[in-house]
Amino acid sequence: MPLWMSGTTTVFSARRAMAAASSSLTWRPQASPESLQMPERDARDGRRSPFGAAAAARATHSAVLGPQTHRLPSKVMWSVTMLTASAVALMNFGMILAIKWLVGLKFSTMQRAIVESGVLHGILVLVLISTSYAVVGVCLIQFVAPSFGGSGIPENKAFLNGAQMPGLYSHRTCWVRAGTNILANAAGFPVGREGPMVTIGSNLAYLLCEKVLQPYVREWVTVAGSPALLVDEQRLAHATRISCTVGGACAIAVIFNAPFGGLLYMFEEVTAVSWYEELTFRVFVSTMFCSLLSYGLCWLMGSDITEFVIYAETPQIKKWAWGDVPIFVALAALVGVLTSLHTRAMWRFAALRQSSRERWRRLQPWPVVVETTLYASLCAFTSGMVSLLAVCAKEGESGLEYVPFNCPEGQYNPIASLLVATSHSSVKLLFSGTNGGEIHASSSFLAFLTYTSLNIGLAGLPVPGGAFTATMLMGGLFGRSVGAFCHTLQVTGSPSGVYAVVGSAAMLCGFKQMTLASVLIVVECVNDLSLAPIVMLGVAVSMAVNWSMNERGHDEEVIHRRALPYLEPEAPHRFDALAALDLCSPCCPLLPEAPLAQVLSALEEEAHYFPVKEPDGPCLGIASRAAVKSLLPSSSQAEHVQLDSELVEELLPIHRVMDPTPFTVVEDMPAPRLYSLFAKAGERAACVTSIRGDFRGLISRERLIALTR
Repeated sequence: MPLWMSGTTTVFSARRAMAAASSSLTWRPQASPESLQMPERDARDGRRSPFGAAAAARATHSAVLGPQTHRLPSKVMWSVTMLTASAVALMNFGMILAIKWLVGLKFSTMQRAIVESGVLHGILVLVLISTSYAVVGVCLIQFVAPSFGGSGIPENKAFLNGAQMPGLYSHRTCWVRAGTNILANAAGFPVGREGPMVTIGSNLAYLLCEKVLQPYVREWVTVAGSPALLVDEQRLAHATRISCTVGGACAIAVIFNAPFGGLLYMFEEVTAVSWYEELTFRVFVSTMFCSLLSYGLCWLMGSDITEFVIYAETPQIKKWAWGDVPIFVALAALVGVLTSLHTRAMWRFAALRQSSRERWRRLQPWPVVVETTLYASLCAFTSGMVSLLAVCAKEGESGLEYVPFNCPEGQYNPIASLLVATSHSSVKLLFSGTNGGEIHASSSFLAFLTYTSLNIGLAGLPVPGGAFTATMLMGGLFGRSVGAFCHTLQVTGSPSGVYAVVGSAAMLCGFKQMTLASVLIVVECVNDLSLAPIVMLGVAVSMAVNWSMNERGHDEEVIHRRALPYLEPEAPHRFDALAALDLCSPCCPLLPEAPLAQVLSALEEEAHYFPVKEPDGPCLGIASRAAVKSLLPSSSQAEHVQLDSELVEELLPIHRVMDPTPFTVVEDMPAPRLYSLFAKAGERAACVTSIRGDFRGLISRERLIALTR
């Protein structure tokens, strides 16, 4: 029997550990697990290896676990889950306090300047402070983490879909996102906190998994006399994606005080085909714990959670009548059109900005820094100048927080209360059922035109902000203006806040193309489940209109335009005429014991997986790129590879790190049926053979993604 065949059963870490510890590579199927010498300690740092005798016994009798299982101890996974929830709650609370302090400083300084020197001087102070915040934020992005200027939601979604996204999560990107998100909201950009916060939540979970879980999926073995660190990538990736989903759900839960909304948001974000069974209860517990921890932190600070989220302390008067239903339908249909046009305008504006930057490539990143800074000044200046068009009104009995701006004591500026204030406080004003008549139709409509224009113009700038609150505010402004106008015409007697709620949910669902999450988040914000039927009605109508105009939501379109590695749940229709052989990608087969020169040549290709086979034999297994690289000599030896002929001819045991039982399909299998193995079963690569078992090629997840585009 050839030597390489002795290791074909060592696909799992435990089996490879047994083979590495034994005196030879000879496979003894009758040997008991206790007779094999298992490495009890990590060769690098002396910690106990998780692969003990009990794990070896299980490994020798188990079938291939596959990519959809992690088999990690329950207590370890739950410790990561609770640590993630705690970290997200603490991070969110710290960011809230920072934003509150920076915004308070900006508003108090502006108001003092208005009282002492006039409104124009106050607007100038507002512009200067907003610009200074923007300068610090954009410089942090461009000079510390230049690839992470957006919300990070498209990249995060691609990672949760199963893509490999090197460099997406790190300590540096986590802190840069947090700091720049604080500065972007304090500067007054038309954005929210939720997009970057979801990515930050996943980032925190990723870092915790890297610290806690890696010792359970790695081992040191000796290959050709040198130690090599082997990591079971698929188990680690599966567990990490579970934890990153938990982190994103916790982020939504603490931002909107919506634990159920966080669960449903991530369910729709990940899609049902990638939603693992254990995630439901894990996310349920983590969002609950995260929300309770946020309440506890507020209690320690002597504050209330409703100061920091869009939330009504008690259910307010939001009665609606059957006569309002036709108006709700018309409002939702109109908002569906508006959100489709708004999304298309953002795509167009981002494309124009990207093409214009090509002319300034040699001067980058300074043109981006200047452009972003000037846009922050424009946002502050425009909001201040448009607010001057408002007519001051006397403070009502609602007790809500309005912005005086240029108005005398005891009065407020309705447009400034919607534009100059933070987006969270503006949405609270719009949703309220106790401030009828305090915000007129003209004020909310003018604010809608201004805020929407500024939000569209922001597309393409490296500003880490979220679209949830921004789109909710735009829909709320339009809905409130329609409700106030109908109330003026005496068409309805319902509070204008009800129309704002319906418009907000209709705008949010159209932009994100989400239904359940949009409804539940908005209903939890207003703390009134009686509005659920009309909110669902508005979402259904808006989604129907939006789907007829836009094929994808904003994030999905960004994924498509940036060519991010994302696999759609369903195969495209053109796959109906294809078979498995048509989907094969170019591959570099490796011998079970391959010369180092052959391995180095294969690694020069962009392939993610390599079939392992004899020249004229069938496919014996599949080895991932990372597993093959783990067998390479140390860096000191690799520098002299070309000089040492003996090293070049050294045989690397590829069979030690391959999967000897990969998915194998016949060449005539219909492509849509094969597609489900990757999209719904989570497979990474599959061998294609003839009906007689002859090797025909290899299909990888990356190849399918490229073909769908």
